[in-house]
Amino acid sequence: MTFNLIRNVIPFALLASIFTLSACGNSSSSNDDENTEEQEEHSHHSDNAEDLTLGDEDVQDGFIYLHDTTITGVLTVATTSSGPTVLRNVEVTGNLLIKRSGRVDFSGSADVVHVGSSNTDVYAFEGEAQVNGHHFMGQNNTFNTKSFADYQTVDWTEKTIDLSTGIRLAYTVTGDEEATPVVLIHGLTDGRVSWSKVAPALAGKGYRVYVPEYRGNGKTDKPIEESAYSLSELTSDIIAFISETGIKKPHIVGHSLGSFIAQELSISYADKISSITLIGSGVKVDPTNGVVDWLVNGTGDDSFDGIYAYDSTQKLPESFLKAWAYNTDPDEDFQAANLEHLRQVPYYAWKFLVKNLLKIDNSKRLSSIESDVQIIWGSEDALFDKSAQESLQKGLSKANSVTFHEVEGADHNTHWGDESAVKTVVSYIDEFIQEKK
Repeated sequence: MTFNLIRNVIPFALLASIFTLSACGNSSSSNDDENTEEQEEHSHHSDNAEDLTLGDEDVQDGFIYLHDTTITGVLTVATTSSGPTVLRNVEVTGNLLIKRSGRVDFSGSADVVHVGSSNTDVYAFEGEAQVNGHHFMGQNNTFNTKSFADYQTVDWTEKTIDLSTGIRLAYTVTGDEEATPVVLIHGLTDGRVSWSKVAPALAGKGYRVYVPEYRGNGKTDKPIEESAYSLSELTSDIIAFISETGIKKPHIVGHSLGSFIAQELSISYADKISSITLIGSGVKVDPTNGVVDWLVNGTGDDSFDGIYAYDSTQKLPESFLKAWAYNTDPDEDFQAANLEHLRQVPYYAWKFLVKNLLKIDNSKRLSSIESDVQIIWGSEDALFDKSAQESLQKGLSKANSVTFHEVEGADHNTHWGDESAVKTVVSYIDEFIQEKK
C-alpha cells in the first residue's frame, strides 16, 4: 500500500529555535512565532498512514523533521546517519521506535516510545506529549508518565555511572559503606525490582548491597544492536561497574541470566570477586524445555506468537507480559512495579536478550571456576530441573567449594516469593558469605 505522506526537513535556523524548548516546557515559543511563515513554507500537513519508516532518504542536512502526522501503526526512524530527529504534532497509535543517534524532540502522542541509540544526547519531549511507556537513553531523560521505579518505596539509593564500555548504567545501593560488598545481578528483563526485597534485607544483615541493571533493562542504556546483548558484553558492563565504582572483591549473587553473568565473572575475572551464588541456574538453556518453547514459538494460537514475531509492532502482547510477570509475592506494589518494568523494556531488547541467552553453553568451561560457589534451587523450577542441577554441580569440578540448597516448593524465581521465601534466600546468602570470611 502506498501513502501520500509528505516528509519535511526543517531548516537549520528553525531547528535551533526548537532545541531551546525545555524537556517539559510550553509547546510554543517566541522563536517559533517568528519562524511561523518559514515553517509553513517548508512543512505541510501530512496524510494519515498505517506504518511508516523514515530512513536515509529522509535526511537533509543531518536532520529528520516530521510535522502534523497521524500514524495508525508504528513509526520507525532508522538511518545510518546521526543527527537530530524532530517530530512536531505527530500522533502514533502504536509505537514510536527511534534507531538513530542524536537528539530527539517529540511532541504528540504514542503508545510507547523507544529511543535506542548509542549516545548520550538529550531527548526533549514537549509538555503535551502523552507517553504510556518510556525507553529512553542518554542524559537528563524526561519521563512524562510513571516509571516502574515509582511504584515502590525501597530503602536504597538510585545512582548512575558512565562505564568505559560506553554504557550509562543505572544501579541502586543500600547498606553501610564500609560493609562487605554484595552485587545482585538480575535475570532476563527482571531489573532492580526483582531484588527490591532481598537488597534491603541483606543490608540489614550488615552488607553493602549493589543492584546494577544491565543493558536493556530499567534505566540503563539500551543499545539497538543484537551483538550488544551477548553474555560477554553484559559481563563487561558488570566488571566495569565493579572496577569503576571501586568495589573491592564483592560477593556476586546472580539469578537466571544473571547467574550466567556470575559464572562468566568467575571464569574470566576471578581475581575481581570473592564468591558466586547462583539462583535458578544451569549449565545452559535447553531449547526443548517447555518454557523456552513457549517463549520462542508461542502458544499456537493468536494470543502469543513467540518472542521474535513482533518486529512489525515492536510491542509484546499484554497477555504475554502478565504471564511472564507471574510470581508469588503478595505485595501489590511489587507486582505493579514488576509488570510496569516489563512493559518498559524495549521489544528489541527482549528479543536480543533471549537470542543471546540461548547461545550460552558453559558445559566445557565450568571446570575453570576455582572460586567458592553456592547454588540455590527451587524444587519447582520449570526452566532448570533436578538433572540440570546435577550437571551444574558436576561441571564445577575444580571449584574451591560447592554449596547446594534446595528450596522445597519454590519456583524459578526463588527469591521473589513471600516474606518467608525472601528470608530463606537471604539467610543462605548470609551464611555462605560468613563461612567464607
